[in-house]
Amino acid sequence: MLRSVKRFIPEEAKRFVGADGKLQTTQQNLDFLVEHGLEVDNGRMIRISAGSELSRAATNYSVTVAYSPRHIIHPFDLRYFDPRGHPMAAMVRVKYAQKTQEEPLWIMVTAAGGSPAVVRSVTQRRFTRCLHDAFRELRSEPGPKRQVARRMQGTLWITFHNPIKAARHSPERFGRVIANGLVRYCTE
Repeated sequence: MLRSVKRFIPEEAKRFVGADGKLQTTQQNLDFLVEHGLEVDNGRMIRISAGSELSRAATNYSVTVAYSPRHIIHPFDLRYFDPRGHPMAAMVRVKYAQKTQEEPLWIMVTAAGGSPAVVRSVTQRRFTRCLHDAFRELRSEPGPKRQVARRMQGTLWITFHNPIKAARHSPERFGRVIANGLVRYCTE
């Protein structure tokens, strides 16, 4: 059964992003999103739990793993699509245009809960690096997983619900389990 994730709209974007995920923005921003095939509604992402190992890892690391075959704008970047304009909107559009060309698989990592900011940011950084390393390894090792990993595109979103708990575990193992689970999900 496919289950979508709970939509996350940051406080600063709630004025122009509805509870249903619809964005009110300028025509220029809308044209940009359509031209590059970008999605702003993270609530359309599907929660994945491909296999018992991925389910166990999600529990042990206290994370939610979601995937979309489309590229999703990071929730905290929604502020740049404000209908009243934003001074950094042009720069962010350039960044996303370049990213759609150069990175087929985007990895977003967010943290929830009351952990100190330093714990959240260090945990997010370590685990993101290990996820990138795991996908790089999958793309280079021989076998059927290699082909799937090379063709994979879209957005993988990891939400840490308890970064302190996750920090106690191996980020390398986490990266391998998530990468293998996503490859398995994409081949089903």
